[in-house]
Amino acid sequence: MLARVDTAIRLDRADVPEKLLERLRRALSFPNPAYLDRLRLGLHPGREPEELRFLDDGDEEVRLPRGAIHTLRELAALDNTELRFDDRRVLPSTRLPTFPEVGLRDYQGHAVAALVKVTQGTVVIPCGGGKTRIGIGAIAVLRTPALVLVHTLDLAEQWRAELRALLDIDAGMVGGSEESPADVTIGLIQALTRWPSEKLDTFLRGFGVLVLDEAHHVAATTFRELVGRCPARYRLGLTATPEREDGLTPLLELFLGRPLAAVSHEKLVAAGVLALPDIRVVETGFTFPYLGVDDYSAMMAALVADEARNALAVEAVVEAARSGHTCLVLSGRVEHCRTLARLIGAAGVQAAELTGRISKEQRTELLERARAGALAVLVATSLADEGLDLPRLSRVFLAYPSRARGRTVQRLGRLMRPHACKTRPVLVDFVDRKVPILRRQHLDRRRLYAEVLGVPASQLASRSRVSSACEVAP
Repeated sequence: MLARVDTAIRLDRADVPEKLLERLRRALSFPNPAYLDRLRLGLHPGREPEELRFLDDGDEEVRLPRGAIHTLRELAALDNTELRFDDRRVLPSTRLPTFPEVGLRDYQGHAVAALVKVTQGTVVIPCGGGKTRIGIGAIAVLRTPALVLVHTLDLAEQWRAELRALLDIDAGMVGGSEESPADVTIGLIQALTRWPSEKLDTFLRGFGVLVLDEAHHVAATTFRELVGRCPARYRLGLTATPEREDGLTPLLELFLGRPLAAVSHEKLVAAGVLALPDIRVVETGFTFPYLGVDDYSAMMAALVADEARNALAVEAVVEAARSGHTCLVLSGRVEHCRTLARLIGAAGVQAAELTGRISKEQRTELLERARAGALAVLVATSLADEGLDLPRLSRVFLAYPSRARGRTVQRLGRLMRPHACKTRPVLVDFVDRKVPILRRQHLDRRRLYAEVLGVPASQLASRSRVSSACEVAP
């Protein structure tokens, strides 16, 4: 049976035995989280399918994601079906110049070597472990035109700066009002998905390697459709948080390939690459008569408006900032960020909000000031959960409850990057124990803290009084 490989794996429909086809259908079908969410909420599923199917079974052709190659081999072997391959993946004739030595740690070099050998895969490495450097190391070794896909302007600017610093090149850019492709181009996914199909396909055929940063997002439709249109010979996914709570973690392998390397927090801490943070708890006095899911939005609105709770958070942040720490305050709501920034400023400490409402130029300026130690407090939404490059950061304050696994890991990672100007970092978790659902969310976070940091949960957190947050700051 002949398999043609370009943007995907393609089989002639007439050549695929029915038994193999049925096995492939089952292997490449997953419960649809959107369908299940609607059922849990008591809503009609509408047009949401019960399953997401990643085998396209047409009249003449069967199409599978490129990462399904191992599944295809294994299931074909069950029927003694011999596979032959016609490799049509793109590797442009253009060769990039020889680059300066990037300087990779052992685990980074092993990941690059594995990519060169198997052509596709993912690297799972904690925040601060050098994901960007691995991607740049791969570009330097492969020396083929490269496309780096990101989903925020902050990530795009970080890649641009690192490429300039490590390879001495000015990368092209698509997104953020720019459209200047080059042999190494950083593409903002939101911008590329707005391009006409013909223009996009012509553009994608110009690259021999595709790098997807924050690769766990490949489960989202726009991400996987864009990756699935790129015929580059090499595909590399980079992520700190491969596990998805919606059950679609397998899509990381389906579209980008099997893991090339997975490095633990413990290994990086032992090697001195990351610093181990303390976890400290501040109990709030917030209460709410929560009865069920219909009350959740009202409860969160009450929480962010609670003056005593906000004052508790502000007190802790102000004390830490006055002690010389660079602080990141996180909330899930833009207006809450605005409120906290205003209250911190009123207490005599300069604070700035970092949300989707501010311009690219403002974000760049604020981050540069924070990196230089000239701005003590940033108050941010989930915009700061991915790609925030701020090694000086020594205090993170969770002012808004969440139990999302990926976000919690990212937030810990923000703190763990070593910097000459900081002592042992601290994550401060404001816990609303009087509300059972919020208390359970904290227990979920606590278990994850223990898992990431490699310590028993019982040894994690020191507890501060409800009436005073000052203990957590120094």
